[in-house]
Amino acid sequence: MTRRSREPSSGPVRARFGTLAGLLIAVVGIGALAGCGSGSPSALDPHSPQARRIANLFWLMLVLAIVIYLLVVGMVLISLRTRGSDPDAHSDSPGPERRSLSNRFIVIGGLAIPIVVLSVVAVATVSATKALENREGAIQIRVDAEQYWWRLIYEQDGVVSANEIHVPVGKPVVLTLTSDNVIHSVWVPQLNGKVDVVPGQTNRMSFTAQQTGTYRGQCAEFCGIGHALMAFVVVVQSDADYQSWLAANRATPAAPTDPNVVAGQRLLVEGSCAGCHVVAGTAATGTFGPDLTHFGSRGSIAALQLPNDPDHLARWLAHTQDVKPGALMPQIDLTQDDVDHLVAYLESLR
Repeated sequence: MTRRSREPSSGPVRARFGTLAGLLIAVVGIGALAGCGSGSPSALDPHSPQARRIANLFWLMLVLAIVIYLLVVGMVLISLRTRGSDPDAHSDSPGPERRSLSNRFIVIGGLAIPIVVLSVVAVATVSATKALENREGAIQIRVDAEQYWWRLIYEQDGVVSANEIHVPVGKPVVLTLTSDNVIHSVWVPQLNGKVDVVPGQTNRMSFTAQQTGTYRGQCAEFCGIGHALMAFVVVVQSDADYQSWLAANRATPAAPTDPNVVAGQRLLVEGSCAGCHVVAGTAATGTFGPDLTHFGSRGSIAALQLPNDPDHLARWLAHTQDVKPGALMPQIDLTQDDVDHLVAYLESLR
């Protein structure tokens, strides 16, 4: 009677373990499904062979983790169920059969199974990493990480842009990544994994986009106060549209004739803007800031912080530090007429 009164009640314990197991599995499932949502860029929504390898590796590791978890929970529940009926369970000297079973459990569960699981993960990881090392591409683009934006140089085609990487669908692309300031990291979840941009070192990222569209990227290494606002997009186009974009961005903008646009050009060229920015065909030859030659054709302002339209451009010019704290573009004292003229000119640069 005394021994029976000390035996634990396994029913409530099993119920608690079962409830906990169900909750954890539900959390894992919901998290995985949330990663596939279309509301934000997801590494589980791949659009290139490189991103697909990374996604497949994640799913492999997730499945293995769930299987191991279920096995462990199952064995715990089985042990709780058999504890009360096993005469050796409360004995200080378990019998030889029980000791033999315990030894086999340690060898199989603590040694053999982990070796098999880790070997599978290791082979899959090395294989995926090796495949991501390909550095051959028909499209070569240099990406210079600035503070806090991206300078894009198509050296083969004579095009310089900012924050919008245009590439053709179905063609291998290689991004050559450099920095002359601090460490940054390029990450486009739907096209490839993260690659660091280290001062004094040249790194590369390659991908082949398989579907036209716009894919958001982000600096993934803390680089200062403007880190979270250092975004960019990869615009994947048909080959014809890509060639048209290259041709348009190689051309020098025509001289303006509209009085407001002419006034804006004069203000930019003769003012402080020319010390930091380039506009082809004018005396503005600064290289510290983004090239503005075809600014009006870009979809965003300040590395995706604002859409590129007259109202938001006026806000950017008048309240630069409010829009993007830490931006290296200083707050310029401009009248409303100055802002209007600059907006007219910049929006005409296409």
